[in-house]
Amino acid sequence: MTRRGSRTTTSTPGARAVHDAHERRRAGATRALLLASALVVGALAGCSGGDSPEPGSTGGPATTPATAGNPAATPGTSSSPGPARAPAAQAPNWPSDPTSLTRTIQPTPRLVEVRAAHNEENGLSFDRVVLEFTGGLPGYSARYVDEVVRPGEGSALALTGPSDFEIVLYPAAAHDDAGQSTLRAPVAGGGGLPTIQQIMLAGDFEGYIHLGIGLVGKAGYRVTELTGPDRLIFDFAARPTGAP
Repeated sequence: MTRRGSRTTTSTPGARAVHDAHERRRAGATRALLLASALVVGALAGCSGGDSPEPGSTGGPATTPATAGNPAATPGTSSSPGPARAPAAQAPNWPSDPTSLTRTIQPTPRLVEVRAAHNEENGLSFDRVVLEFTGGLPGYSARYVDEVVRPGEGSALALTGPSDFEIVLYPAAAHDDAGQSTLRAPVAGGGGLPTIQQIMLAGDFEGYIHLGIGLVGKAGYRVTELTGPDRLIFDFAARPTGAP
């Protein structure tokens, strides 16, 4: 029933039933949506466990707990075997016969330094004498002698050690045109090495340089040449450092 001037709606039983059904469907949809949201939140919580790295950590591999048969490895160590050690150096079996090389070169090479040191490399143990030059490399002769003789004087050079080794360089000089020495330091050394006991300059005369080396015995040797700077190298077989 409707009055004029005001609007009043009267529900019928059929309309109320339709309305109630519609409200029940809405309530059911809301409960389903809430249940789905709860399930998603729970799943995310389960994925984010307590073992994730802290801020700034690297999340490194886990360490296996120590047991009686499986002790834990110390952090930073590896259970894999390390690299194989290189074999101990040995005195090489080089010949001890005289050697020589003739070379013609102008101007005359100048000897500027003589140095010696013990070396152990590629399984070889030896004492090395390095003769450094400017202006190229001279020829040489090298041999064991009963005694090293000073050129021009004829007197024997007193060397430490039972074996004397003589090196003669030619053409070569250890002084400049004004007669001043070209050597950076006096030639006197070699003491304390396993094989070489002493190195001395025996003479620098008329285009020939004579060097004497005192050794503990008649050791085998080799001669090599290097450039940049120019060097003539004599290696003498020697016992390894620390050997009895």
